[in-house]
Amino acid sequence: MISLFEKQYIAVLLIIGISLTVFYPTLNSNVIDLDDTTMILNLNNPDNHYPVKDLFRPHGLGIYYRPLLMLSFIVDSKIWMYEFSGYHLTNIIFHLLNALVFYFIALAFFKGKPRFRMVSFFLAIGFVLNPLTIESVAWISGRTDILSAFFSLIAFFFYLSGLKFKSVFVSIFFLSGLLAKENAICLFLIIILCEFAFNYPGKGVKYSAVRSLSWAGILAVPLFAYLYLRFAGFGLVQFQEQINPVPVQGLHLKEGVSLSSQMISGFFTLPAAIAFYLKKLIYPFPLNFAISQINLPLYSVVFVFIVLVCTVLVIKKKFYYPFWILLMCISFLPALPVALADVAWTRFAERYLYLSVPLICLFSGDLFYKNCLRFPEKVRVIKTIAFLILIFFCFASIQRVNIWRDRKSLWADTLKKNPTNGKVLYKYGSVLGGKKGLPYFKRAVEHSKDSEWRDFSLLILAREETNNFNYNKAYDLIREAIEINPERQNCYKAAGILRRIIKVKHLAESKYTSLEIKCYNLAYEKSPNPEDLLKLIQIFDSLNDEDNIKKYTMLLKKKFPTSKPAKYVSTKYSKY
Repeated sequence: MISLFEKQYIAVLLIIGISLTVFYPTLNSNVIDLDDTTMILNLNNPDNHYPVKDLFRPHGLGIYYRPLLMLSFIVDSKIWMYEFSGYHLTNIIFHLLNALVFYFIALAFFKGKPRFRMVSFFLAIGFVLNPLTIESVAWISGRTDILSAFFSLIAFFFYLSGLKFKSVFVSIFFLSGLLAKENAICLFLIIILCEFAFNYPGKGVKYSAVRSLSWAGILAVPLFAYLYLRFAGFGLVQFQEQINPVPVQGLHLKEGVSLSSQMISGFFTLPAAIAFYLKKLIYPFPLNFAISQINLPLYSVVFVFIVLVCTVLVIKKKFYYPFWILLMCISFLPALPVALADVAWTRFAERYLYLSVPLICLFSGDLFYKNCLRFPEKVRVIKTIAFLILIFFCFASIQRVNIWRDRKSLWADTLKKNPTNGKVLYKYGSVLGGKKGLPYFKRAVEHSKDSEWRDFSLLILAREETNNFNYNKAYDLIREAIEINPERQNCYKAAGILRRIIKVKHLAESKYTSLEIKCYNLAYEKSPNPEDLLKLIQIFDSLNDEDNIKKYTMLLKKKFPTSKPAKYVSTKYSKY
């Protein structure tokens, strides 16, 4: 039976079969209404165009620069349109390809060692079944990490190969990984360190250092090409304009604290974050979609302990464990800045470790061979433990995939682990809908900070208060919501609620109308749109306010002379 795993074609077929079996249920999954829905709707909007040549320009892509990722979604949209299962299938295929590439990496890494083909097979299965990969595969938008890892793994495979011109292939795929997601940058340091470790101490420090520096020079070419495209190539000023409006979130300190003080405070989370991620790689449970807080004192102590142990080992010239720990830290290094400010969904997301999972698998294989040599009599016990871990991971992954199949089950599980998180409370309330969701929106307002979608919950409660004829309460909730976040979506929702209130005859020309006017003005300030000006003109028309009708009519004709609203007012309000 064991000899079957020694045959590569059987191993490949089994990896494919196990991968498809575990992740097949995601094909029946819906979108989780967090990034997925908006992205798919935008991609299939006939008014939106995404020329391939423009994908590689930093401007127009927000604060991210991931042209190959965007290209993969565009291709999906052309093939699958609104069929969600197609987008899920693409994620599964890339995860499967990653498992196969990793299998061949393991073969090259352990070549020549006893039963290295069998060990490589089980390591690849360990990668497939690792629960830390579920979020990236099951969430359509999680493809960022899968696609970046795909190119990074291929680059590392060519690095391990004996091809004459392998540096060319390594450079091409390294650049491709960066163009999929910026976290591929960690491969630069990983290859340099591996090159030194593979040559030291056998060939001496000088030779090892020269080899590492030569690879640093080779990889610097694609790295600088990426940086040129990302920044200087099309203007650093344009990039600055994109990121300036983005607020620094997650550092919820007292008012009056400067940004520099916030950043310094945030850096204290880095040691704890490193220890937390190392713990996750060794023991990934409990699995949680929204990890926004960790036990800082506990993981800070763990970090200090790890550093002390590694320091002692290095002093004693025992580099084995410090080397692997350093490699794993480098693999999730790009995720650490998120710990300073939660500009992403959560500060400590499990998906950030997708590229780290292959490393922990390689480390497990290397540790297996190390212990086989030291304790040959305990090989059977080690194999049994490894097999039990795989079985445990298998059941955990299947259960996690089933949770991700349904939005209600996903958010219920997430809420169970984050009972006071405003974002999670809002999402679970949205999934439940109607009267069932109201208690969760109320709890979201009670517990959430401004950056945790408090504004969304406030507007939903304002709509409910309007339904119950509590107009003053609705007014207060709306005002608070747009003060928190006067983005277009919020302003339009707020104006819609206010319009319903104003329809009550005795509330016309009141504070509600003033707030409605403010909403459209705020929307226009955020992103000038002719529809905003038309709405304002119509409001002032209902109030018989000719001065403001004239003011906004002239502004509309001047700013948007060819728009439909401008043509409409030219006819409707021709005297202005």
